[in-house]
Amino acid sequence: MDTKSKDNKTKRADIFAVLFILLVASILFVLLYPMFRERAASLEARYKTDVMENEQFLRDLYQGNTILYKDLQEQVTGKPLRYQDIYLTVTKEPSSTGSDYFYFDGESADTYAGRKLYEMLKGWEDDFWGNLNHTIDYQITDHISGTEITNTGKDLKQLGTEDASSEIRSSYPYYIKMSYDNAGYLEHVWVKGEDSESLLKNVQRVMRSSYLERSLYDYYDDDTLAVMISKEDFYYYDSVGNMIRSNIQVNNTPRNCTVCYALTQEQKEYLINADYYQQEIDSWSAYNSVGVSNVFQMFLLILGILALLLPLSKHYHLHELWILGLHLEILLVILVVLFGFMGTFAIEMVMYSMEGGADADMPAMIRSYLPDLSMNTVEMIVVGINVLCLYLMFGFWYILVTGLAQVHTLGLKRYLKERSICYRVWQAVQAFCSRTVEQLKEEVLHVNLEKNTNRVLFKIVVINYLFLAFLSMLWFAGVFILLFYSAILYIALKKYIRHIQAQYRHLLAATQSIADGNLQTEFTGDWGVFESYKSNLAEIQQGFSKAVEEEVKSQRMRTELITNVSHDLKTPLTAITTYIELLQEEGVTEEQRREYLDVLAAKARRLKILIEDLFEVSKATSGNISLQLDRVDIGNLMRQAYLEYEDKVEQADLIFRFLMPEEKQFLMLDSQKTYRIFENLYLNIIKYAMPHTRVYVSMDRQGEDVVIKLKNISKAELNVNPESLTERFVRGDSSRNTEGSGLGLAIARSFVELQKGQMKVETDGDLFKVTIVWKGL
Repeated sequence: MDTKSKDNKTKRADIFAVLFILLVASILFVLLYPMFRERAASLEARYKTDVMENEQFLRDLYQGNTILYKDLQEQVTGKPLRYQDIYLTVTKEPSSTGSDYFYFDGESADTYAGRKLYEMLKGWEDDFWGNLNHTIDYQITDHISGTEITNTGKDLKQLGTEDASSEIRSSYPYYIKMSYDNAGYLEHVWVKGEDSESLLKNVQRVMRSSYLERSLYDYYDDDTLAVMISKEDFYYYDSVGNMIRSNIQVNNTPRNCTVCYALTQEQKEYLINADYYQQEIDSWSAYNSVGVSNVFQMFLLILGILALLLPLSKHYHLHELWILGLHLEILLVILVVLFGFMGTFAIEMVMYSMEGGADADMPAMIRSYLPDLSMNTVEMIVVGINVLCLYLMFGFWYILVTGLAQVHTLGLKRYLKERSICYRVWQAVQAFCSRTVEQLKEEVLHVNLEKNTNRVLFKIVVINYLFLAFLSMLWFAGVFILLFYSAILYIALKKYIRHIQAQYRHLLAATQSIADGNLQTEFTGDWGVFESYKSNLAEIQQGFSKAVEEEVKSQRMRTELITNVSHDLKTPLTAITTYIELLQEEGVTEEQRREYLDVLAAKARRLKILIEDLFEVSKATSGNISLQLDRVDIGNLMRQAYLEYEDKVEQADLIFRFLMPEEKQFLMLDSQKTYRIFENLYLNIIKYAMPHTRVYVSMDRQGEDVVIKLKNISKAELNVNPESLTERFVRGDSSRNTEGSGLGLAIARSFVELQKGQMKVETDGDLFKVTIVWKGL
């Protein structure tokens, strides 16, 4: 109990510590509001006053460089020049083969490109001489000859150097000076402005760019011109039909010169007031530029690191209280979205709280609802609202990141297994691939040769095609991988053939075992592609076994038949022989003679019946019997047969119960053979049924079938297989002490089957039941 109380106190202490950290972070960020406001205001003012950082202004200076450098080269060389002579480097030579042919309607490629360049730079020239020439001082100086072009009497190239006079420095508080080497590379830049560092970066970015070439693309939107300038070589036909291979390069910058642009205070104010270069930055962009969002996100990162590192301490347990059930990927997406959204929201909070001072949106709204409050009170309410909002945002962020800290509790492997969607997807993909590979392996190694194998072959061909298609995309590397693939394929095919050979040996061993007479052969091992033959061999083995069993059974029955026939024939014959000998003795009285003759007659009749039954069952079994089929009322026939033996039923002390349907049931049967069936069944019941019991004879229509059942209680214990009771010379009395041939049920079953019926004998204890089924009309 003390340990549990101690843990609860520790957890409460952790909670209070985190709440304190969040509060400190919120207050610290609010304390930065005045600094954000000051920097934003400074940036807004600079955008309104520093025209030199205007993107369009810097591009106009780039255009000025292009125009002034052409004029400078004309003065240096003393002859008029075309723009293409300065800014296009053209090489061309005759060619007999090539591709991507161009046609210029009789012009050469350099003439075509030069004309396009002139048309564009003529517009730049008009803009420069019409606008910038009158609003800014400039000077361009050739490094080799010292030739200069300027629109002012002052030596602007002194700007940015220690040699610059005080007059020059005071006259031009703003300037941009650029020096290009022999290759046209901007090697030195000197600037002075409201923010010289920012201005320097912007000047270097614009003046070192390929603005001339890019402008040529954009100006004409000409695919042909773009291909000519962008490709190393291209081909065209000249005016006389000769193929020419040419190469055109654009020189984007001046060479071997220094260009300086300078602004007096008056010139800068003029440009600021001009609509062309006027620019402003909105409050939101200003606060974003001074880093409000970045600072807020830095606070989030620090709090996130604390949330992840504090759980490493044994005394910290807060992460155990917050078990966040979100999946890792969902949690990360929420954190990333919040990271960006909260940064934007922080800008809105700072701007609406500070922009305009007392006239800011949030203070103004509070004063509109509570006009009697003092300004200090309103400012305190604004601070409190901001601290509360920041506290909630920081707290929500900290809680979500703490959810990631569950990795310390669960362990990395368990955490990924339970919380990562990607991990589960990977596991599912891996399992799917494993199942697919195993399935393909199973299909290949255990292909069913009896069925169509097109599906397996198609899968193999598709997989091989996809792999080879992938190799074809690897160029020369694919050739080496293909060698490795071929080696693996050879090894795999060799192993596959050995596997099939082993499976084939299993098949041969099993067939040889069966051929040797072993009908108990076990089909073990992996038969692979020959698996379907395993069931066939099992059926063959089972068929052989059944045939052998039938043959053994036939031999046994043949032996029993001979024994039973011998016994059943010998008994009356012995009696007849004995009584004949008695009749032959002297001194036999007339009464004794008549008695002996009656016995001889009875034994003769029994012998006759036995022989007739034997011939009857023999003919029925062989099918050598003719049937006279007719429409028979089966219920009436069953009763007639019963009435024939009603006296014997009473002597046997049996009670017959007939359960017949009301409707007559007619069947296509041979009435004489059918009568014999029920005669034999009734005689069997009279002979073997227990006295003082009931015999039930029922008939029922079940669909198209007519089902007849006879049930009685046996007076002797039924320890004989029910199926064998319908065999020839089999009796329920195994001691064969009763009268009968043992052929009654055999004859009955043969006659039923000859008439396309079914007869089944069942026993349940002492209950004896015969079921006959015929198709009804």
